[in-house]
Amino acid sequence: MWIVFANANRRKARFAMTVAGIAIGVGTLFALLASSAGIQRGLEREIGALGAHILLLPVGCPYTLTLALMQGTDTLAYIPEGRLAEVRAASNVRLAVPVVVGRVRADGELIPIYGATDDILALKPWGIPSLSGAVVGSEAASRLGLSVGSRITLALYAQRELDVIRVLPRTGGRDDTFVFVPLEVAQSVLALAGEVSAVLVQTESVERVVQTRQALGRIANLQAVPPSEVFDMLVGLFGSMASTLMLITGVAIVVGVLTTMNTMTMAVYERKAEIGLLRAVGATRGEVFRLFVVESLWVSLVAGVLGVGVGYAVTQILPRTTGFGLAAAPHFSPAYIGICLSVAVGVGALAAVYPALTAARMEPIQALRAP
Repeated sequence: MWIVFANANRRKARFAMTVAGIAIGVGTLFALLASSAGIQRGLEREIGALGAHILLLPVGCPYTLTLALMQGTDTLAYIPEGRLAEVRAASNVRLAVPVVVGRVRADGELIPIYGATDDILALKPWGIPSLSGAVVGSEAASRLGLSVGSRITLALYAQRELDVIRVLPRTGGRDDTFVFVPLEVAQSVLALAGEVSAVLVQTESVERVVQTRQALGRIANLQAVPPSEVFDMLVGLFGSMASTLMLITGVAIVVGVLTTMNTMTMAVYERKAEIGLLRAVGATRGEVFRLFVVESLWVSLVAGVLGVGVGYAVTQILPRTTGFGLAAAPHFSPAYIGICLSVAVGVGALAAVYPALTAARMEPIQALRAP
């Protein structure tokens, strides 16, 4: 090892550039793994927070409508409230919760509101007897300076004032940004009398969800969408983006292999006399081979550790959203560190083979005579 360290010390600039080349690829890989896992967990959390087995949506793109529902933006298409009787009369429907979403002014801030009936309490365990006032997410409460007992004024097409009856603990999801209000309040402020954005349906038997979805889908101007279908679509979309990024990462790693191979090959030719001396005093071909392999692996391992650190730092400054406005903090796992360090060691092993073989095949006399 002292030979390895001495060589790195003699060629500091080359050592630093080689380490940087590998670290960039490894850091990109680590950031990609952590971000992709974070996105998937974020989507799972947001879809699960809906609390429904089936989403009843107006006619339109189901994925756009579901995202609007999760983000709290205007869906721009609505369901007549009169259809609720048909929905509740359908077989296997245990609960049908009408909801209205949109953005309004609250004490000078533009915030998303979520209007629902008391039935929402069966999906969201808030620990209150009824939705008789405003239930405020932790982030919205912080922005507006609200606490239990405060008054909040909501205004857009109409103005309503409500008591804050509950401030929710932080969840890390979109619920933190919402103000939940009674359905009729949201309809009044958003000028959506007699209309709702969606209906959240819970079934009596999960095994019969498919049949229930088919029955509800036959109601005119409605579409029944399982949340799992939306989740699969969004995961697939992000999977395609991740594949493209992974390809770019692969290119960076290949560049790291070639850079390290070039560095080690140059080191072999620059150290011919050293190799000849080692062979002359009894070093075997195998020992010379191992010397260059160990040097390459050591350089790659240092780069791998540095790359993991850089990747972690990068994830801390990336936006905490999926690009659709859904919260998605990166998720870290010890497995990702293992994967990245394994990739780094693999880079070192691949890059070392040719230079190490070249060094091992040198004849002592020829090596000592080399200029």
